[in-house]
Amino acid sequence: MLTGPFIPFVLANAGLGILNTDTLNEIYSNNFLIDSFTKELNVVSDSDMPQMNPVRGLLYLMFLPSKRCCRVENRAIGFAWLFLFVALITSTSNVYADVPQGSPQSATNYYEALSQKLNFSTPDQIFQTKLDDVATYFGYDGFTGQDLQNKPSDLLMLPNLLLELAKSPAGSLLFDQPDRIVSMLVTNSFDYGDILVTRFFAPKIININLPETSRPLGWRKLVRFRARPGSLAQANHIQYGIILFNIFTKPGEQPFVSETNQSVNTQVILVPEADHFSKPNDTTGTNYDTVYWLDYDTLASGGKLSFALNASFDASELPQTNNGVRPYFVPEGCVACHGNNKRASMVNYLDTDHWFDRIENDFTAFKTNGLSLLVDAGTSDTNSSSYKRAFDVITMFNKEADEQVSSAQPKHDEALASHKWLELHGTNNNYSHVLPADRGIGIEPRWSTANSNDAPTLDVFNQYCFRCHGTVKFSVFNRQEIRQPQILAMIEQVIKTNASVGVKMPPDRPLPDNVRQQFIDFINQ
Repeated sequence: MLTGPFIPFVLANAGLGILNTDTLNEIYSNNFLIDSFTKELNVVSDSDMPQMNPVRGLLYLMFLPSKRCCRVENRAIGFAWLFLFVALITSTSNVYADVPQGSPQSATNYYEALSQKLNFSTPDQIFQTKLDDVATYFGYDGFTGQDLQNKPSDLLMLPNLLLELAKSPAGSLLFDQPDRIVSMLVTNSFDYGDILVTRFFAPKIININLPETSRPLGWRKLVRFRARPGSLAQANHIQYGIILFNIFTKPGEQPFVSETNQSVNTQVILVPEADHFSKPNDTTGTNYDTVYWLDYDTLASGGKLSFALNASFDASELPQTNNGVRPYFVPEGCVACHGNNKRASMVNYLDTDHWFDRIENDFTAFKTNGLSLLVDAGTSDTNSSSYKRAFDVITMFNKEADEQVSSAQPKHDEALASHKWLELHGTNNNYSHVLPADRGIGIEPRWSTANSNDAPTLDVFNQYCFRCHGTVKFSVFNRQEIRQPQILAMIEQVIKTNASVGVKMPPDRPLPDNVRQQFIDFINQ
């Protein structure tokens, strides 16, 4: 029942036709919202109103006695906050794991516009493109999707070795188009670093809702192409491209040893030159988004452009017949995990420390099966020379990612985390695993090993929440960010055992009661 100072709003809404009854009921009946408001409510005087934050301004209008809302300017402020709040509610309904699904039509429109903007194929033909076309766009003619997916990292990165093998009698056995590779290299060879390749354990893509004994393990192969002189990419101000293969193996099985391990979805990121990034006041669209997205189907299915990444972000909320995955369409499904800003998306750095974290909790069998976090190292021994060589490639990539996020969204938690990784690893040749409590970001006080509660609390945030809330909206490594009253109120509601589908967190697996209690203890600190 809507009462008190809410009545004038309902009457105004009826006259203006701004909201319907269902929306009003959703606002009023949502316990999470009411609890959040109540926690923010303190004794407030009229003179405080202009300085209030949005939640308090809304409370002032909706829940305080009507006589407190008598001043015209205060009512105006309250209504302004209310309309902003309603816009937030209506824009975030039916969102799972804070990762929107998008739609096939949205992906179609996006690809057609991308083709025109970047001169990548044509609006009619882009849907027939393959990874071969991506390589050619960047000036690496002759590479096929099979080459990029299956060939060893060093072979793809070393131009002299690549040329020698492509010219050899075995060239036709090693490559699909050795003559074109030779022609490309003889005409204009590339330098070491123009192509970066790394293969690694990828806990973020794994369906964690499955039992560990039968749970397929996820791996990624990242290929970064720097645009070559004279390429279409360079001509259209695209600085580099990233191809990300997503591969799964049976538990204990070595990855990348058989060409039957096909990438289930292959993501592509096109990164423009920073001086051509869109500016806040760029209303004409003449400048560029900070990132553009493509996605490709399995090579066995033809390897053509696809509309969506199939992922297990919401595995715990989906029917078993879905195998724990659902489609997340380009660009919405990409943007959410890369800064939640279509025009200012970010390139995520490779978080080697998180991979080490996860083999201590959800993937404890990883070590006993003789698997390596960095596949190209052949070991997870951080003191070995092979590990250091493989890690150096990741450092090179992370430095570029850090430059990109520093231009795209310099104040975002992802940018702060990227800076922190380079501070810990990139400047002092530290190849070791840095524990979570030593990786805090944001303003002080941060997570700290000096606080006996911090390490175990961050460990469960890292294990159960970081998959999304490392990059989506906020990072759990920013202690002061998640100590904000509205975030604490949100956590309290989403971890409840009776939280509804679409609200309950984490959405990819059930939350154990002992972990739920750790979150509650953190809230009540």
